[in-house]
Amino acid sequence: MKKILLLLAVAVTVFACQSGKDSYTIKGTISGLDTGKVYLLKIAENQPVAVDTADLVGGKFEFKGKMEVPDIRILRLNDRNYFAQFFLDNSKVTVAANKDSLRATKVTGSPENDVFTIYLNEIERLNKEGMKLQQQYQQALASGDQAKVDQIKIDAQAMSENMLVFTKNFVKEHNNSVVSAYVILWQLAGQIEGAELDSIVAKYPAEISKSEYVAQVKKMADEMRKTAVGAEAPDFTMNDPEGKPIQLSSLRGKVVMIDFWASWCAPCRQENPNVVALYNKYHDKGFEILGVSLDRTKEDWTKAIADDKLIWLHVSDLQFWQNEVARLYGVNSIPQTFLIDKEGKIIGKGLRGEKLEQKLSELFPM
Repeated sequence: MKKILLLLAVAVTVFACQSGKDSYTIKGTISGLDTGKVYLLKIAENQPVAVDTADLVGGKFEFKGKMEVPDIRILRLNDRNYFAQFFLDNSKVTVAANKDSLRATKVTGSPENDVFTIYLNEIERLNKEGMKLQQQYQQALASGDQAKVDQIKIDAQAMSENMLVFTKNFVKEHNNSVVSAYVILWQLAGQIEGAELDSIVAKYPAEISKSEYVAQVKKMADEMRKTAVGAEAPDFTMNDPEGKPIQLSSLRGKVVMIDFWASWCAPCRQENPNVVALYNKYHDKGFEILGVSLDRTKEDWTKAIADDKLIWLHVSDLQFWQNEVARLYGVNSIPQTFLIDKEGKIIGKGLRGEKLEQKLSELFPM
């Protein structure tokens, strides 16, 4: 949701893919301002870097160039005023801005812009509904109307699911566009299954294969395939709080749950009492847990273990999101779990609460 709101707040996006053109032209006007410098920037290593500069003369500017493959470009006025972010390819683009309302800049000139606008408009509509629900939720809480609170929670969950369904359908319907890959990376990472992602990647045409977004989506699909249900769990070794190395494969013969968590992760801590209960119930029958912490300090990590009474195995390299095992398993959100059978095969992903209890009851019938 934060990514979507950020996208809507800073970007008016256009993507062009018209055959037979080998260069682009960007013609723009900035009402209320006669002179200045306009910079065309790209993103390199998560930072904006200028690739071209144009003089603003009489409120007008122009860029010309060639794109090998469509990519995101940003316009900046003078030193600090960013006023448009868009996909650029070899087409004719028009930019209309006003110095007093740069966020309202309009970028036109590509049929693909209409496609992406459909996505943005629907997400914006859903975000507005979400804000209304949030206001209603706060009012219901203040008035003590528990029935209303419960209903709003249900409505909010349904809206979130609708947003996910819409986004998945969008990327499938427009998988001939780099926009599809861009939306997957920013909106669906961690929310789409490997087989579903594979089916989208398989339909990407050759002409967009050079896009970094398509390359990243293909890499994501490869990583997800390695940790899909039915695959052999990637082996690893990492140290416990005392510095003793623990190797995943040393636990063969047991049903093992790799639990990615952190002391700072509220949903993880809320789930811990349920996991403790299940561990106590099934540990003697052959159930083991290997907690992989994404903490940054040993103190926070070990304190959370003690406070939550997590008496199973624990490892961490204290590298936060750069945790080696998290990267190996493609984990980009926590809590996340992988359930592994006695032979080392992954038999479940993302199991929590009742779903985890149901799976364990099947594996260890009373």
